[in-house]
Amino acid sequence: MKKLFTLALLILAPYTFLAQKKVRVHLTYTNSYCGGARPTPEIEEDIKTKRNLHDVHLVLKGKKHCKAFTDSTGAFTLPLKPGKYKIYKSYHKNEAHYTNYNPGCQKMREMSFGEVIIEKGKTDYEVNLHFPCDPCALPKP
Repeated sequence: MKKLFTLALLILAPYTFLAQKKVRVHLTYTNSYCGGARPTPEIEEDIKTKRNLHDVHLVLKGKKHCKAFTDSTGAFTLPLKPGKYKIYKSYHKNEAHYTNYNPGCQKMREMSFGEVIIEKGKTDYEVNLHFPCDPCALPKP
C-alpha cells in the first residue's frame, strides 16, 4: 500500500506543479479625488493618470492565498493557477506613492483594490488598482 501511494505521488506531483505557471503582473494605480471643492481639470487629469505601484507589499486571495512584493517597475512574478485573485494592500505603505491608502484604517485593509484573472496559457497581465477616499477620514469641507 505504501509503495502504491509513493508511486501515485510520483506520477501526480509533476501535474500539480505544471498547473501553476509563473505569471508576471504589472500594477499601476489611480486615486479618487477626495478634496472638498470641485477639482480643476488639471487635478482631474492628474488623478486619472496611471502610475507604477512599485516596491509595495500585496496579498492575493483566490484559489491560492499568497503574498507578493512589486519590484522597481511595479511588477511581480508568481506561480499561480488559473482563476480569479483579489488584490489587497498590506499594512505597509510606500510613502513614495501619493495614494489614498491609509494602512491605519481597518476598513481599507479589508478592501480589495483590484483583481487579476489568470487564464490558462497567458503569462503577462496589466492591472490598475484604484484607491477610493479613506472611509476612516473626516469628511472634507
